[in-house]
Amino acid sequence: MIKTHTQISLTLDAALVIANSAINKGNELGIKMNAVVVDAAGNRLVSLREPGAPMPALDFAEKKAYTAANFKLPTEKWSDVLEGRPVVANGLAQHEKVALFGGGLPVIVEGVVVGAIGVSGGKVPDDIKCAEAGLDALSLLIHD
Repeated sequence: MIKTHTQISLTLDAALVIANSAINKGNELGIKMNAVVVDAAGNRLVSLREPGAPMPALDFAEKKAYTAANFKLPTEKWSDVLEGRPVVANGLAQHEKVALFGGGLPVIVEGVVVGAIGVSGGKVPDDIKCAEAGLDALSLLIHD
């Protein structure tokens, strides 16, 4: 017998709401941002770049989203997780899709990680604020 697995995921509309809200928060802060939203497996759904946002930061935004989705953990938490574990930290830091600094947040609906957002373009605290704005917008959408 073959077993299957059903998994809920973000819709494209929801991913767009999240990414647009993150970019809008960056505009409020006066920062040109990149925002990437991925599904639960870390596959890109939406990638937005505010004109003038640094191009290399787009790659970091995607890495943050991928990391948050796959490890089901905000990327800012990695410093705590890896404290005193230099071998693991070094190994993860060398992974081409992983980012171990703030700006990536899992998207959790009904206790299940359904995707993640990664934001990059500002300082880490600003990236986190923008990612949080994306999640806040989704929360408002769900509860309306």
